[in-house]
Amino acid sequence: MTKTVRAASRATALLAATGLLAAASAGCSSPDEEITLGKDWAGAQSYVVVDISGTEAVAGVDPRTHKAEPLALVPRHGDDDDVLAPQLARLSDGEWVLAVPRKDGRPDRLYRVDRKAGKLVEQGEHEALHAILPARTLIADAKGLDGSGAATEVLVKDAKSWKVQRKVKVPGSLAYASADPASDTVCLATGSSPDVTVHALDLAGGKLTSGPGPKGTDVQGVACSGGTPVAAGVTEASADGEPPAEATLKITATKAGTTITADTGRIEDVQAQDGTSTVAVALAVGDRTEIVEVDARTGKELRRTELEGAGALRALRHTDGGWLAYTQDAVSLVDRTTGKERTFGLPGAYVAG
Repeated sequence: MTKTVRAASRATALLAATGLLAAASAGCSSPDEEITLGKDWAGAQSYVVVDISGTEAVAGVDPRTHKAEPLALVPRHGDDDDVLAPQLARLSDGEWVLAVPRKDGRPDRLYRVDRKAGKLVEQGEHEALHAILPARTLIADAKGLDGSGAATEVLVKDAKSWKVQRKVKVPGSLAYASADPASDTVCLATGSSPDVTVHALDLAGGKLTSGPGPKGTDVQGVACSGGTPVAAGVTEASADGEPPAEATLKITATKAGTTITADTGRIEDVQAQDGTSTVAVALAVGDRTEIVEVDARTGKELRRTELEGAGALRALRHTDGGWLAYTQDAVSLVDRTTGKERTFGLPGAYVAG
């Protein structure tokens, strides 16, 4: 699973979370009401944080049984940040980690999701305001999620020890970032339209390759496929004419990367499928949302699926069972073979995932 982060939404539940069991460590706050936790840790292929009557819980999502249930409560302490959302990341070995923000810029509390034991294990601390971007053998922590600063700091860490191996400065304020778990590459976009720069950072060697963003495109997301960036956006607004009712995608694939441009609507999310050249774009036009799959290598559109009755999309994630499209209180499973979708409810309001 690649992970795309958006700097503008960091303070409004940008970063995703895994979860903690109800038997959290001492000092955690009590839930507003009793929440019955499920036990299907083994079946969960994706995790999200949901709000259940004022208490944040980690829900496991099983696309095979079309079920989502709370598995753990997010641990709470007196020095937790009440604005920033917890952060969830799936590592390249399939494990998940949870980072819970603290006040006054103090390091996040970091937990490992132990699915075999059905609990979360405390794993130390994580730098505040850094997005966790897991690559193949290394992890990148990108700072700049508050949208400030003339440069983006990227910490390159060992995936087992989480020790910093090097620091890299990427010019410009971070807008979007995504890791490629099939290679040790992170793709980033800095600046804002029309002055966007797209970068590919080789974590192993520290080499940064940068280039201008696509001209005439309002970049609204970045994925990382095969170690190269995929910039997705919409044609910049024109004063002449009415926007088309149906969106058409223009896909330009080069050795340096791929650009996906819609002629109307907005890009809600863009994600690359692990180990393939397939990239999915969540495209909203009016009150309709489509999941459009393209081949980033050939530039061909593969298939489209319209989400029936979907609200605003919150996140798009890939699993073995297909694409999971999260909205405020539900998740839609999009079958990559048939193109059919099935929607089922979340146990609470979506917070992060």
